[in-house]
Amino acid sequence: METTEEGEEWFSLRSLQEMNETEAPTQSPTIDAECESIRDNKADPVWMVAFLAIGVMYMFLALAIACDEFFVPALEEMSSPRRMNLSMDVAGATLMAAGGSAPELFTALFGTFQESAIGFGTIVGSAVFNVLFVIAMCSLLAREVLQLTWWPLFRDSLYYVIGLVVLAVFVGFVTKDEIYIWEACILFAMYLGYILLMWQNANLYKCLTGKTLEYPDEDDGPPPPPAVDTVVEESPHTDEEAAGGGGGVGSGRGIKRQGSKSASINSTLTTPGGLRGGGHGHPAHFRWQGTFRAGILKLLKDPDSWMDTAGVGIVAKIAGDADYVFSQVDIDGNGHVDREELKQLFNLLECYISPRELEEVFNQLDEDKDGTISQQEFTEWYCRSEERILSQVHHVFDQIDVNKSNSIDESEVKTLLTTLDPHTTDEDVANALSAMYKHGARDEITFEEFSDWYKQCAIFEKQKALVEEDMQGVWENLKPPKKGSCRDWTWYIVVLPLVAVMTFTIPDVRRPGLGKWCYLSFLLSIAWIGGFSYFMVNWTETIGNTAGIPAVIMGLTVLAAGTSVPDLLSSVIVARRGSGDMAVSSSIGSNIFDILVGLPFPWILYTAIKGKPVSIDSEGIVLSLVILVAMIVLVIGAVHCQGWKLTKTLGGIMFLLYLGFLAQAIVLELPFKVC
Repeated sequence: METTEEGEEWFSLRSLQEMNETEAPTQSPTIDAECESIRDNKADPVWMVAFLAIGVMYMFLALAIACDEFFVPALEEMSSPRRMNLSMDVAGATLMAAGGSAPELFTALFGTFQESAIGFGTIVGSAVFNVLFVIAMCSLLAREVLQLTWWPLFRDSLYYVIGLVVLAVFVGFVTKDEIYIWEACILFAMYLGYILLMWQNANLYKCLTGKTLEYPDEDDGPPPPPAVDTVVEESPHTDEEAAGGGGGVGSGRGIKRQGSKSASINSTLTTPGGLRGGGHGHPAHFRWQGTFRAGILKLLKDPDSWMDTAGVGIVAKIAGDADYVFSQVDIDGNGHVDREELKQLFNLLECYISPRELEEVFNQLDEDKDGTISQQEFTEWYCRSEERILSQVHHVFDQIDVNKSNSIDESEVKTLLTTLDPHTTDEDVANALSAMYKHGARDEITFEEFSDWYKQCAIFEKQKALVEEDMQGVWENLKPPKKGSCRDWTWYIVVLPLVAVMTFTIPDVRRPGLGKWCYLSFLLSIAWIGGFSYFMVNWTETIGNTAGIPAVIMGLTVLAAGTSVPDLLSSVIVARRGSGDMAVSSSIGSNIFDILVGLPFPWILYTAIKGKPVSIDSEGIVLSLVILVAMIVLVIGAVHCQGWKLTKTLGGIMFLLYLGFLAQAIVLELPFKVC
């Protein structure tokens, strides 16, 4: 009996040991492998987390500079009539959206190949940030209630919701926890469908409503630039008006007036048909995503410069118009203008000048004295021309002069001055009116009276100074701040390494004569953005692993907010200028790019290279996507109920919804895995 009991006890112990041996391998390897990966990517020693956090914030700043100062300008130049000649809608849906979403795209790319959820979390978190937080800040910080146009908001939101639903179905139901290449291709094809939709935007609107699509903030826009022999006919200025226009060139390096003839050439050259207005011969418009993107360096140097940065285009990037005029002057197309070509130009303009006058004009434009006028010499003179600035002011004057009487009253003068300089006060307006008045009714100011006063005022000098600074591009930021404060020097020292390495390696297409390098600038900007994103993703994941925070949460919170700060600043700026459509449309448009390009493009590359599907932990992601869809529907419904207006009450609600979304996303990931 005793032997039997001992045998049974031995058998029980042996059986328990075998059970433990068979059960342990089924649980341990996956957990151990995951924990081992996390432990290998922790900060050691722990205090290194502080330096990694500083590094991540520095990468946020680097990405903002690379995107705002180099990548977006290159994209704008590429899509302009001088290069790819894309319509504003197609350019906004493609190149401009890519400019705003480049950091998220590269974050998703590196996250996918590292088989981390940080990229997916960043895309979803950025979407929530843009839809709820950015628009909420626009509502709360706007100076007045923002009136929206229903069609672009409805169109983009509907397509975005459809994209989110398809993404959620793929991730959570069709191939749960995995994405195959055919699914990624379908998502990417949906983005091509969005481009097609934008291309047929006006036709689609007319088909659905039976009305012609018109935007409340859209100017009719100037006509296409005319040929040289018709410039005089198109110019609204007379010789007498031009002769009073103040000295030719702000920098003192342009054509001096030689009576009415030289005044005529100065006036006509600086007012081709496509010049008046902003930007590239088109009025700034919300469909052109990126047009009003605020340069981060300018905002760091002068936080109040947002008022000038987001203006109506009085100091616009007009090098494109200079390129057009130069192409008309350069008859043989050799890239230079000689004396005979300049003489023929004067003849075509019916401005017959003597050989001595022609020689003087030619010598003033030929700065390097090589016997020809280069495109850069012509462009620099053209950009600095006082009459170019005056012609743009005349355009704004005509817009405010609704009854076309060539005069404006006191309230319209205030509107005009505020448009030219948002810092204008009521006292400034009163003093200006007193100084402008010369004859006729005291409450009516003609453009001639306004022009004579404007050329002597501080606003004009400020505009000329801004032109000079604008033409320097990013190079201007390499100069130490003159009489700068402690804050100015701090920012200068912080950004100098970033500005220096990018300025010396990426062509700044905003500088006169460098627009032709836009494609090289595009590629080099992508290289820098990719490098900055790589370090940002790795350092953020290391911080999360050290603190025990899942990668998806780090993406939803830290990276989503950090990569979206430039979009936030730009949207708030244009909202404070009263352009609600532009602020909202750019946020939704960039989200469409994120989910239909930012996610599927890395997935297509991964599956093609690795030969296997992308693994995704869909447990919390699908619910987050569904909640995001519900929030978008709720926001659109609330905006519709308020007459397509963004009120401060609605902004507060959206801000609370954003905090609620983050809270539920964090709760779904609890308890965090500790290794």
